[in-house]
Amino acid sequence: MTPRSDDLALLQRYEPVVRYTKGELFFPASVEGYIAACDLLVGTSEEDARILVPQGRLTTGSIAAFDAPPGQSLYLRLVQKPLGGIELQRWRLRPDRVPFSAPGRLARVGLFARLLDAGFAASLLLRGSVPGGTAAAAQIKYAAAHEADPRFVYHGRVVRSGGWITLHYLYFYFMNDYRSTFHGVNDHEADWEQVFIYLEDAPGGPRPVWIAAAAHDYTGDELRRRWDDPTLEIIDGHPVINAGAGSHASYFERGEYLTEVPIPALQGLASFLEVAREFWRDTLRQPDPGDLRAALSSALSVPFVDYARGDGVAIGPGQVNSWSPVLIDDAIDWVDGYRGLFGLDTHDRFAGERAPAGPKYTRSGTVRQSWNDPLGFAGLDKVAPPHRQPKLIGERILELEAQASAVAAEAARLSQALPGLELEVRSLAESGSTRALHETRAAELEVGEAELAALRARGASIGDAIGALRGELTDLEAGDLGDPQGHLRHPHRPVPPEETRYNVLVEIWSAVSVGVLLLVVAGLVFVRLVPWWGALLVGLIGYILIESALRRRLTRLLLRSVLILAVVGALILVVDFALELVLLAVVGLALVVVLDNVREVSGR
Repeated sequence: MTPRSDDLALLQRYEPVVRYTKGELFFPASVEGYIAACDLLVGTSEEDARILVPQGRLTTGSIAAFDAPPGQSLYLRLVQKPLGGIELQRWRLRPDRVPFSAPGRLARVGLFARLLDAGFAASLLLRGSVPGGTAAAAQIKYAAAHEADPRFVYHGRVVRSGGWITLHYLYFYFMNDYRSTFHGVNDHEADWEQVFIYLEDAPGGPRPVWIAAAAHDYTGDELRRRWDDPTLEIIDGHPVINAGAGSHASYFERGEYLTEVPIPALQGLASFLEVAREFWRDTLRQPDPGDLRAALSSALSVPFVDYARGDGVAIGPGQVNSWSPVLIDDAIDWVDGYRGLFGLDTHDRFAGERAPAGPKYTRSGTVRQSWNDPLGFAGLDKVAPPHRQPKLIGERILELEAQASAVAAEAARLSQALPGLELEVRSLAESGSTRALHETRAAELEVGEAELAALRARGASIGDAIGALRGELTDLEAGDLGDPQGHLRHPHRPVPPEETRYNVLVEIWSAVSVGVLLLVVAGLVFVRLVPWWGALLVGLIGYILIESALRRRLTRLLLRSVLILAVVGALILVVDFALELVLLAVVGLALVVVLDNVREVSGR
């Protein structure tokens, strides 16, 4: 077997089954068909962009010959002319269109998140964004390309390093239509998604251990699941991936995911809350208050739902649709030579509406970590393959035992030296003429005592580590690899189905509540019935009452209001009778002290 045929066999042996959501418009395709449908442009903005190669003349071989001058952007363009209003309506009403429906996403979040969502929508007017009708025109082009080449393609490569064999699966889509079709965060021409399967290169042959799937902003350990993870579905040795509708992000569990776009300015506060939680829980050993960072992120983020229902087209082994793999590596011209974008460059300041670069490069032209370092990309550069772990544990135990011996020897030396030093310090204290020497020796004694305590603590911790490693070695030899989810700190899970069921009134109110609130506040300020802060207060109270009534939470609202009023009343009493309360506290403290001292005297 040649190396390339061996790689292809490995890729096919474990190639994932990818399930899509009903209503998905774009599926993995070949790069060749896409490039043939594009023209190539260069420029500093959409206004001054010029066409280098017109549509129909580009190939995967010729594209690598082009580069952008300093300060300019090189990019492909799939849609030369988006559909107009009438054409777009005809496209939406086409008889073969697969319908998509979902509960309103804004019904899943509160007022502040809805306000942020309104601001996010308004920002599209100021940012560079994909023009309306682009997704429809892209779908028409994709349909034509798929008719000419009906294959479902993944581009794959195999990387061997550190005792691991990485199977890298790359899926190319003509477009990401997450915003225009599924009310998500962004649209952009071209889309690359990727899945990694990590095999340990064991003496008995390769064996799958981990799988990693790219999903939005998740990185490192959060991307991967162990092969025996109960949330990972495997069919005849092939893992199942559920692709997000339009976004094509990869998920291990089917369902609907609340994907929050964080506000960069609040990331410092989120980090502070994470540190505060760890201090409260780990240092002070108080009850865990929960994931404060996640709670803040949920409350102060723009909410979007990623639909990874897996109820539509499925591609892969055992499915109606099968994969056609295409091997790629650094020797492929369009992979290594082309550093421009694979679709329209909108020059979006936040990059969300800009097309991605190719599988090897980022938008800035640097090599992607997922390409250059697939182990580090999923946090596996610090994890040894299972077949190597027993040997590594044995070596580590020997290292720690050597450290323990050195620590014990130093502790023994100090244990012998300190008593003599203590006697010297005691004797020097009896004469005033040796005061300076006494102070020096006393300081040496204090340092030696602290050092001895630290050495004994170090020895105890080394002993604990050796014991833990021996236990881990026993488990490994018994075939127990430990908790498959032990590496996850913030696992991304789908929203429980019962939390996505809302009645029609709740969904309608969620969609219009922000607009109604703004109109009420503006109206009250305009007619000058109340000051601006009063208008805000009236609007918020009205919003809370309507929201609670529609969600049948008026009783809970009443109880919380009573509690808040009680707290406010108590604070008012404290302020009004502050002196009396202080005097009462002093009298109480005096009585406690007297009674305690009398009890001590009488008990002699």
